[in-house]
Amino acid sequence: MNNNFLKYHPESNTYIAEKRSYFKDEIRVDGNLIAGALSNFWKSLRVNGSVELGKRTIVRGDLQAKRILLGPGSEIHGNLHAEEEAILLDGAIVTGSATCGGQMKIRPGCKIEFAKADRELEIVGKVQIGDIESGTRVVVRSD
Repeated sequence: MNNNFLKYHPESNTYIAEKRSYFKDEIRVDGNLIAGALSNFWKSLRVNGSVELGKRTIVRGDLQAKRILLGPGSEIHGNLHAEEEAILLDGAIVTGSATCGGQMKIRPGCKIEFAKADRELEIVGKVQIGDIESGTRVVVRSD
């Protein structure tokens, strides 16, 4: 990892990437990760704990974590998989599939090619989803 952009908080086992950081290699984090706005991951990102990506952050590969909070306008140019929970805030884009072992919440303006949640898929407002796996429990709410 490029340590120039990272700080570590040992009490919460959390790595914090500053705003506008970029990472050229595939990143694997043993703990949690918070990435500031406009961060750029040029390859896949795998986190053992939870990950929070700031506004307009880009991952040019797959994103995997236990819990995922995808900031507004963020983009995943691959697949997204959360073991427990995923929240995609307004305008987030996933060019591949978005899958979750628990509950997934998708906010207005999001674009996703394929969605699947084992427990519940909550859609808020107008979103674009290419396909939803049959058998997925879907809850739709207006904004």
